[in-house]
Amino acid sequence: MAWIWMLSAAGAVLLWVISLGRILSSPAPSCLPPLRGDRRNRNVLLVVAHPDDESMFFAPTIMFLNSRGHRIHILCMSQGNADGLGNFRKEELYNACDTLKIPRNQVKALDHPKLQDGFHEKWDHGLLAELAMEHVQLWDIDLIVTFDSYGVSGHPNHRDVHHGIWYRRLFVMFSSYTYINTLQKV
Repeated sequence: MAWIWMLSAAGAVLLWVISLGRILSSPAPSCLPPLRGDRRNRNVLLVVAHPDDESMFFAPTIMFLNSRGHRIHILCMSQGNADGLGNFRKEELYNACDTLKIPRNQVKALDHPKLQDGFHEKWDHGLLAELAMEHVQLWDIDLIVTFDSYGVSGHPNHRDVHHGIWYRRLFVMFSSYTYINTLQKV
């Protein structure tokens, strides 16, 4: 009976050693190709909900993409005026982008009446998609980066941005760049 326990423990240790070896032998992120083997510099659009989202949630991504020569554009869907500090927060966004080496002409903070900062504010996904699409065309964007479906922190505005970006119009527009497996009824 003891030999079964020893064999199980040895198997677990062996599995751990193999996993560790694979992790240590895999290329570091700095060695990875920029976008799936394509080494062209891209126009990347980061879509955020409020000023400070770019720094709080996306600074490492921005720094990595900048280090690879990609042109980062930021579209901030609101000025973050929940506490009446919208103009101040907008200026903070521009200052943060200066620090992150993103030219100010590649940064836009919107002040749309239907996209106001707040936990109880529901943002229209179609409107978000429309505004993002305008900037995709304006800046000739190749790649969009935004929040995950949880909005990173769970903030409703972050989640709405995610769903707005995945809204059908943008999905159709970018479907030519990405192969998506879909199940179809026959």
